[in-house]
Amino acid sequence: MTGWLRVVVWLPLAALLAFRVILIVLSVAGQPPFWTTEPLTLSEAAAFRDGGEVARLLAMGLDPNASYRVRRGAVRGRVEATPLEAAEAAGRGEVVQLLRAVGAVR
Repeated sequence: MTGWLRVVVWLPLAALLAFRVILIVLSVAGQPPFWTTEPLTLSEAAAFRDGGEVARLLAMGLDPNASYRVRRGAVRGRVEATPLEAAEAAGRGEVVQLLRAVGAVR
């Protein structure tokens, strides 16, 4: 194999190996490599119609009547809301029913 052909063959493989090493190091350090992960609050889950996440968070013992932080755009004009307020503001009827079934009140 000639010199330039070796470079053409081995350079992409070396780059791929370096990329994988970086991913492994970042994951061991507990740092997501290319994105940040921020879990949903109970109110955000209610606003985004994620009934499964709402149920999971309630099973973890979160209070359905507490007020939680919401990201910009989750509930119009609010930085904090109860899950019931968030679900109602977003028009998520099935999540409203779920929250009322577990004791959420206005």
